[in-house]
Amino acid sequence: MSTTFNTMFQSAEDIILFVLALAVLVVFFGCIYAFFRAIFLFIFSKGEDAKVKAAWNSIRYMIIGLFLTIMLLFLWPQLLRLFKLQNSDVYTARNVFVKMGDIITGVGQVLGVVIRDYPENSGFGVKTSWFGSDIGSDLPSKIPDTYYEL
Repeated sequence: MSTTFNTMFQSAEDIILFVLALAVLVVFFGCIYAFFRAIFLFIFSKGEDAKVKAAWNSIRYMIIGLFLTIMLLFLWPQLLRLFKLQNSDVYTARNVFVKMGDIITGVGQVLGVVIRDYPENSGFGVKTSWFGSDIGSDLPSKIPDTYYEL
């Protein structure tokens, strides 16, 4: 499914879903960062109280982030229904996840184009492919035994 900027926002509901999905993605990746930061700080703290305290704070931020994610996914739609917002049934967790998939797909397509076109436009004369179809095509299929002479 190809999503472009022109077709992504066709209504106000799409914009609100996009904002909710983007917020959930940011909080999710923040939780992952806080988790790995806490692990790193615990491992390399060497018993220093300041680093251990920073690691515990990272764990707290991660738990707060998980709470915010659950709140955004499940409590926010209930709050919109409580305020009797028009089309509040659109803002379900499933629709937010679908919009998150659209965002990730769009970012992946943009990064894929940048990564695929970089070697050709880099000026280094290197032509590569992610799938390895033309990587090393100029190398011999078998290295002769003479290369191993000592």
